[in-house]
Amino acid sequence: MSATQASYGVDERVLKLTEIWVHMHKMTRNRMKLPPTIRQGVLNLPGSTSDTKRTAERLLEEDREGHHCVWSPIGFHNHLSHHLLAAYDFGAPSSLLQKIYDRESKELWNLYAMNNKDGNIQALEEEVSVENWTTFLGDGKYYPSYLDFFTREVEQYGGGEALERYVFAPAANGNETYMLLRFVGGALHPLIQMGYAIEFGSDAMVAQALAQTAVHMPFRPELFDLSNAPPPPRALSYHSTDPTHRQPSKGHSLLSILRQAYDSEIMRPVMPYDPNALLSARFRAACTDGRPEEIRRLSTLWQIDTTRGQAELDEKVEELLWTATLLLVGSGRRGRKPRLDFFLMHILNASLFVPSLLAAIPKMESKVTLLRSLAPVLLIYLTVRGRPIIDAELAMSYTDTPSPPDKHLPQSDASAIGHPKDAADFNPWPSIVAAVLHAPDAHTLKAVRALHYAAQHYGRTPPGHLIGAFDVEGRETHDGIAKVDGSLFTRAAGVVMDTLGWVTHGQKEGSWDRSALGWDDAWKSGD
Repeated sequence: MSATQASYGVDERVLKLTEIWVHMHKMTRNRMKLPPTIRQGVLNLPGSTSDTKRTAERLLEEDREGHHCVWSPIGFHNHLSHHLLAAYDFGAPSSLLQKIYDRESKELWNLYAMNNKDGNIQALEEEVSVENWTTFLGDGKYYPSYLDFFTREVEQYGGGEALERYVFAPAANGNETYMLLRFVGGALHPLIQMGYAIEFGSDAMVAQALAQTAVHMPFRPELFDLSNAPPPPRALSYHSTDPTHRQPSKGHSLLSILRQAYDSEIMRPVMPYDPNALLSARFRAACTDGRPEEIRRLSTLWQIDTTRGQAELDEKVEELLWTATLLLVGSGRRGRKPRLDFFLMHILNASLFVPSLLAAIPKMESKVTLLRSLAPVLLIYLTVRGRPIIDAELAMSYTDTPSPPDKHLPQSDASAIGHPKDAADFNPWPSIVAAVLHAPDAHTLKAVRALHYAAQHYGRTPPGHLIGAFDVEGRETHDGIAKVDGSLFTRAAGVVMDTLGWVTHGQKEGSWDRSALGWDDAWKSGD
């Protein structure tokens, strides 16, 4: 029994009763099960075999049927399926997948742990159904019943249609049902869970993600204006005639919107800085003094020109990945050790799944809604982290050939072409992938996987060719951004590895930064 379980009042007797009750529950109900099969992920690196596929499918099913989506009184999320699939996509062997499961499952809660009351397992008053599914939203003890319900719905409608019906449809959002705001809540974990489900082709995980969405609280409704139609897309007049200055078809770029957020007096961080403030307190403080209205205004500037079809969607994904990467690795301070903000990292990790989600959502209107919902999320997290400023030159100052700290590279034979110990002849990605597979924190694999994807797709981008690197006057939207090129993603992966630890090379595990590093006072302590 873990300390976390004990703190929630789940003793050995209760765990035993849970096991008995779950067994009886399974015996007395005809629980529908969707196929556990998965497909390859977006990286599709070599290493997967029929054996590793079966192992991954088995472990994912054990997690799905045995564990709740959260595992602590303050709502830590169950990342086990994320960890398994990220490792699987990187080519992890079966033995490593099993070790990941064995270690990470120790702290997780039983599927029915929230049904404990005074030492007894309480049956639900009623099961979730089509007629009452909106009644129990936000209540974690209904997670198992929501899982059963959405399993039936996904079996009937398919994953994409179920996503449309229960996240984006008006019936899923009216009367304060707010399923979309639940979907982007919880540091984007429901969206990330759904992203894995869609990317790896698992209808069973779609049901799991919908159930997780249903038991989350809606995320700050005052920040969103999604019930009204977006303003008509408007083309801006750019004075620069330089053809290398890429701009959105309509509206402002995310980089331009960030510049406006930095320049906005309304968006100033709440003062004074409190190093011990809980995230919930930071949200409450940030949603005062006109900031929600300003976030809504700024968010409407990111417009989607649906007349361009897939090309427009692709460019919005590109903007997200560039912006999230710059925020993560370009928000430190020169002359100081890098810090990687824990919550900005989640923006990057979630961005990886946007192309898969856009491909699965049936209606263009709902694809637009998904994209529109992300801008307020990015802006409020920027605010509660102290409005960290992108320093593009800092981001580009990190090496584009990161390597393990012990420089343990192959010793070449005299016949070899080039020298792997020479940075000019060295491809860092094989070493990064080999090392990150063994990282103890799932977030590390997830962040590196997002950066690997971005490097594959945008790694050949020349300096200054980011969408929105320049404003309407031809000036840089952020100092030094004209020098940013596609090597950014490799540099960022190196910073992640250096900060979180090349643990397979003897470096101790590092940590994500939770200081809210945008505030100057957050840097008064040492490195």
